[in-house]
Amino acid sequence: MNILIAEVDNNTISDLKAILTNMGHDVVGVVSTGRDAIDMTRKLNPDLIFINIKLNGPISGVEAVNEIYKFKNIPIIFITVFTKNCLTKSLQLPEDAVTLSIPITKDHLEYSISMALSE
Repeated sequence: MNILIAEVDNNTISDLKAILTNMGHDVVGVVSTGRDAIDMTRKLNPDLIFINIKLNGPISGVEAVNEIYKFKNIPIIFITVFTKNCLTKSLQLPEDAVTLSIPITKDHLEYSISMALSE
């Protein structure tokens, strides 16, 4: 599976890339801004996107996803340090949004991917 990562923290990027690669997935791109997440989704056509709620630049991860959904229906996993309950209320994430909490573990990553792909 081809995966795009939109994240600002280098440790999180390294962890994600290592686990995903070991699971047999291809990380086709890594970006740190919402605008780049939108542009790279158009260019790379990934099968799955991991995106942090807070990205560099004026476009947040949530705003980037809303733009991406206008042209592509793609599974998204939001990366966050918060619990999903806080996010759903404060950032108006959809009830069915899939989140992955930091620090990332292989078990949580596998579970998040299975949830995102089952929707």
